[in-house]
Amino acid sequence: MIGKRGRKLRNLLIVKVPNLTRKRKLSEASILDQLEALQVAEVEFQLDALSDKQESDTPIVKTPGLHAFWKGFGDFPSSYFVRKEEVVIWQVVRGLLPTVGKKRIVMVGSPGVGKSCFLMLVGLYMACIEKRKVLIIRRVKEGDVANAVVYFDGQGSIARQKNLSAFRLQLLREEEELQGALVLVDGYSQAHVDAEANGLLPFHVLATSCQYDAKHDDPSHVVVIPAWQRNDLEKYARLTDWAISTGLLRKTKNLNDSTWRKFLKEQYFYSGGSLRDFCKTREALKEQVERYCSKIGNVQAYQLVYTYGSGRSSDQVDRIRRHYITNPENEEHYTKSRYWKVSVDSGYALKYLGQNVSMQKQLEVFTYAESVDAGFLGTTYKLLLRHAVHEAYAKKTPVVLKMNEGSYYERIEICAPRIECRGENEEECYTCLANLSERTYWHPDYPFFPFIDAVVICEAFRSGSNRSEEIVAYIQATIRNEKTFKPHRLRKLNEAMDKNPSIVGVNRVFVVAGPDSTTCKRFTLRGAPNPEEFLTMVSCFDPNEFERQLRAEH
Repeated sequence: MIGKRGRKLRNLLIVKVPNLTRKRKLSEASILDQLEALQVAEVEFQLDALSDKQESDTPIVKTPGLHAFWKGFGDFPSSYFVRKEEVVIWQVVRGLLPTVGKKRIVMVGSPGVGKSCFLMLVGLYMACIEKRKVLIIRRVKEGDVANAVVYFDGQGSIARQKNLSAFRLQLLREEEELQGALVLVDGYSQAHVDAEANGLLPFHVLATSCQYDAKHDDPSHVVVIPAWQRNDLEKYARLTDWAISTGLLRKTKNLNDSTWRKFLKEQYFYSGGSLRDFCKTREALKEQVERYCSKIGNVQAYQLVYTYGSGRSSDQVDRIRRHYITNPENEEHYTKSRYWKVSVDSGYALKYLGQNVSMQKQLEVFTYAESVDAGFLGTTYKLLLRHAVHEAYAKKTPVVLKMNEGSYYERIEICAPRIECRGENEEECYTCLANLSERTYWHPDYPFFPFIDAVVICEAFRSGSNRSEEIVAYIQATIRNEKTFKPHRLRKLNEAMDKNPSIVGVNRVFVVAGPDSTTCKRFTLRGAPNPEEFLTMVSCFDPNEFERQLRAEH
């Protein structure tokens, strides 16, 4: 050895100072010292059986073992419904898993659509069927619990612990036993995961409700788990104790189908495509939507639907909008973001946010919902008609409802100077109608008022005539091809209107409004009364055509 001034040093002792803190931590008991047997039946996480289960009459897998195992460690439901999307997602993820050493998998999606549930199934499948070592790190929001760490040794044993510090987590991951383990991370944002101090790197599969920005140097496969379709939520509700657990009913035995449809329609109006929200009590759900909407700034509110990414921050959780894809049966649509849209799908949120946005912005939601046949399409159409009436008087461009050929009237024109949104329950709505003023467009503040969506005193024109007649139009807006006329509902409406001195002698008409001429020509109004008793007509209000007309004239 050579000294500082070139002199030889015959005896040089180099002493490495020990990291006493690290040594002390390492001496503490490891969670690997607490291995125990996993007692969960394979049928609960057999992902290869999803397709057969999904095609059965009861596509629900009972999971009492997983429910007990994950209790207090991030939880897991006592059963899960297998929708078509899960089957396709498993096909996608199974094909990507062999490459996770080079390209990690990031599963994104809105809160409450089943990302965590699916990730847990993947973990159990890989550990118990593929016999892989698996480490699952879950973010937990339960009282004093911040995280849960579970290790599967691939031989039927597990170890688990809550509230590991980032330092302890990193030490655990450095242990020899865990080398080569598949690491699954649940519930953390991209920013949190990428921070080395948090002990989450490297990982192989991540499930997050936040947007994930895969930069040019990040080869991650980003896979979307889309929102629930309305028909799947309805099927789930009928096959489970949903109606009782949400507090909507005390019992469901002998419940008629029309009552079922009423409850399901109303719940979806608030929840949109989130299963978690769909399963909440009505009051809690309503309060939640109001709270989330109140926190949204004006710029966000104007974007009712946008393309995934769109320059938004990677750690943002959007609790109002849901992820949708163009074709749920196409595997490519789950991995290519050009097929993804993020849209407001709660009718209640659309009503709340849509008050101050343009017709064009609302039309974007309608156009997208129409393209994917979304469950919120009907609500969007009703709101569009309402918004068009708002714009009509201000821009002196009446909303024109064109009747089907051969109708008593050719068209009706709505250009009301007064628009009222009143009546918070059914009885209040009837009281409002009894006091309806002339040249007023009334629509209920109560979103589930039966039979009609609006009442307006407007002008009607017969074929070939420019002379108008004043009528009272009972308007029902729909995207469907058929409806059933309900005489008892008409009777209640007429009883309320008979009390109104402003419209004595004014002809009343029941008008169905559909979104395009094709729908209107196909439309069937079942049980419609004799025209001599009460006039009913089918009309078309095309929101795209109305918006083009507004732009052309202004």
